Amino acid sequence: MPNPTAGRYLQNALHRAGVIARSDGDSGSDYIAVRVGDHGVIKIGGAIGRARENEIYYRPTEHQGWGAIYYPDTKNDDGNLTQFYQSTNPNLAQDTAHVVKAVQNIIAGR
Repeated sequence: MPNPTAGRYLQNALHRAGVIARSDGDSGSDYIAVRVGDHGVIKIGGAIGRARENEIYYRPTEHQGWGAIYYPDTKNDDGNLTQFYQSTNPNLAQDTAHVVKAVQNIIAGR
């Protein structure tokens, strides 16, 4: 059985809420990606300014908050984005429930 991570916990919570999400990342970060419409994407990772910033593959007990950003058009790299969730809540279950609700609100509003 693989070791549990905060990112896996988040991905499972999104799945249970009916939100399709996948692990993704680049050379500087790991995050959970959620497609929104034809071109938009939400990226969720560790909260900005915290020890696990832009990470998802850490032990659940090391959680220090989620941060989520909405990019409305990933085909145009124009810097257009909205940071809609930023937390310093170390309680993974509570923080995950809050970010899942915030993601659902963004999806519903687009």
